[in-house]
Amino acid sequence: MGEDEYVKCPHCLEEITSDSDFCPHCGVLFSGASGQMCDLHPQRPADGICIICRKLLCEECEKIIHCRAFCSDHRAVEVQQDWARVFQSTDINESELARSFLEGAGHKVLVQNFAPIGFMWDGGGDSALSRSALSKPAKIFVPIPEYLQAKESLEEWKSGAVETKDVDTE
Repeated sequence: MGEDEYVKCPHCLEEITSDSDFCPHCGVLFSGASGQMCDLHPQRPADGICIICRKLLCEECEKIIHCRAFCSDHRAVEVQQDWARVFQSTDINESELARSFLEGAGHKVLVQNFAPIGFMWDGGGDSALSRSALSKPAKIFVPIPEYLQAKESLEEWKSGAVETKDVDTE
């Protein structure tokens, strides 16, 4: 097979290149990658790879969540299909700023729950209180391979280390 040909991962059935040593969707290591050792326990063979940071993981280190391998540092990352949640807030304005910042930094983004809630209750409406009461925070996802860089960019933005242009709202 040529290197541009795709096959299905035998574990998750997602498409991967035919010459892959691991599946980037689920973290399974293939037989061609045998002999790889765990990044944290170099004396133990690796069973998988973290889909977020690509650390090699032994059976003890590997955390399987919804058929995907994660290291202990990234097991709490919410993943939907091939997207990882990089930001979440009940403040829609803060979420819009974060989305704009990430897009301006060149990241692909997928947003969830950005639409107005659509009704008023007890003086609420589309506010942080009503959003949190309905468990509908605005979420921003980036492709899994961009997660670490996007997270780092957001940390710099939140700390004020990155200058942002003032947006004229007129």
